[in-house]
Amino acid sequence: MTSEPAYQADQVIERRVAGVLLVDARGWLLMQLRGREAAVSPGQWSMPGGGIEPGESPEQAARRELLEETGLRVAGPLTLFWQGLRPSSSGSGALAEWHVYCARTSARQDDVILGEGDAMEFTDPARIPALNLGISARFFLPLFLASEQYQRLRAGDGA
Repeated sequence: MTSEPAYQADQVIERRVAGVLLVDARGWLLMQLRGREAAVSPGQWSMPGGGIEPGESPEQAARRELLEETGLRVAGPLTLFWQGLRPSSSGSGALAEWHVYCARTSARQDDVILGEGDAMEFTDPARIPALNLGISARFFLPLFLASEQYQRLRAGDGA
């Protein structure tokens, strides 16, 4: 697990976010094409995820967002891949607190139910650099694809 360097103590945390990097049996990642109406990264590819609600743990939020956006549940553990602060995408100078989890799934494309966005599909990692990636995906995906956690998930060894 990696994390970002500390930010200044007086910076405001504008939002708490949980995301899921879900890897299928082929080693492909579940990617969401965000809707054109999305407040953040409209019309760009990202990972499933969203805001952490009051009283909800980051892992609970990750599981809820995955279910709402894809209809999928992760039966086993979600492994924390990255947590820390990132600049908010609002351009306000505030920060977003991120909790990014990863897991392997036996789900196939036919199992995915599009609950949010314009598309939700398992994507060959070789295609990802050519996609129009959203701001968070541009940061997290290269880290994840280069990680030991991804290699273990891809190989079916868990994270």
